[in-house]
Amino acid sequence: MPLAWISSYPKSGNTWVRILLASYRQDRGVRLRWAGDGFKNLDATDPDLYDLFAEGRMLPLDDPRLLTVKTHLLPSAEVFEPYRDATTKVLHVVRNPRDIMPSAERFLTVSARHREAFARHFIAHRGMEGWQRYGYGTWPQHVREWTTPDVLRRHFPRAELCVLRYEDIKRDPVTSLHTAIEFLGLDRMPDLGRIRRAVGHSALDKLRAAERPDPDKPAFFGTGLSGQSLTSYGPGIEDAYQALLRDDPQFAGCVERFGYGG
Repeated sequence: MPLAWISSYPKSGNTWVRILLASYRQDRGVRLRWAGDGFKNLDATDPDLYDLFAEGRMLPLDDPRLLTVKTHLLPSAEVFEPYRDATTKVLHVVRNPRDIMPSAERFLTVSARHREAFARHFIAHRGMEGWQRYGYGTWPQHVREWTTPDVLRRHFPRAELCVLRYEDIKRDPVTSLHTAIEFLGLDRMPDLGRIRRAVGHSALDKLRAAERPDPDKPAFFGTGLSGQSLTSYGPGIEDAYQALLRDDPQFAGCVERFGYGG
């Protein structure tokens, strides 16, 4: 079974990429099945590893189709052991941490009075501390381990790597989806008309209108803003982020590597 991981740090666009891929495969809009904290098993070929395990299932190693599977875990996670040799592709989605922060804040329904504390927590822990306990690592650790070929191949020795920036997907979804389809080998010659239809079906405004979330929970899809200022979090938060860039070479290196500036 050929297996590809769609990996990302949380709130970086992983679900959007899966919807784009599923819409291309099906050549129609994807029916979203909301389960309170995300979209479940959009298609048998584009599952979420967490969903499968939560349902007591494993990936079908005898399936001849390419499976593209969502994960936020670090590549060293023990749950990957049965799948290391079967993994042939890794498509990693990376996003500016400036934009992950407000996206996570919205999704976690952080109250107005706690916004500044949330931002300080995110900066101090290089991401969400709770997500580290889940096995996602810090933002720079996650990005480095999934996007450094030598590191990645210690865990998936046969894997080829492709990295997509969230910002590029948003700016030019047609080219980004074409790149993903070509890399994954879904079609020898990707169908441009079909790609454009998939992009149309998967526009963020349409997904926000279609998801029908639990009224007691926030909408999964936000507006997808990029390069946001941190000044709305209160005095000193932008300065704290700049200090992180000065004092943490690993964090700063990841930021610079993917063109996120200061």
